[in-house]
Amino acid sequence: MAETFKSKVVLALIEKSGKFLLIRRKIAGISELRWAFPGGTVGEAESDEQAVIRHAKDEVGITVTIKENLLERIHPDTRWTVSYFYCVPKDTTKTKIGEPHEIAEIAWVPANEVLHKFTSDVDPKIQKFVLSQAK
Repeated sequence: MAETFKSKVVLALIEKSGKFLLIRRKIAGISELRWAFPGGTVGEAESDEQAVIRHAKDEVGITVTIKENLLERIHPDTRWTVSYFYCVPKDTTKTKIGEPHEIAEIAWVPANEVLHKFTSDVDPKIQKFVLSQAK
């Protein structure tokens, strides 16, 4: 039986030493590659926390510890519920692209450069949090 998903997305704001781990996501039918925090949909049988840990491991190969659920909102473009989790690597910061059909690149980006990478709306609370981690 195929797994079903809720209309909810979780994002992992993985931070280490003032840098955030971003992915450059391939978008079907669009030539432009877009930077994003790792994450994705929540499975019907999993919690938000389980989903964010799964997506971090599946997409970038890192096991994370969740520090805080920073925000939950309805995204203005997609109308999906999105939860943002502040995470730190549990053991290693060595990354690997776990889903090459979806991800073109992974990068540790200094906090003061993160917001310049995004092409979509970033909530003011998330903007403030990211900038507060700058070293």
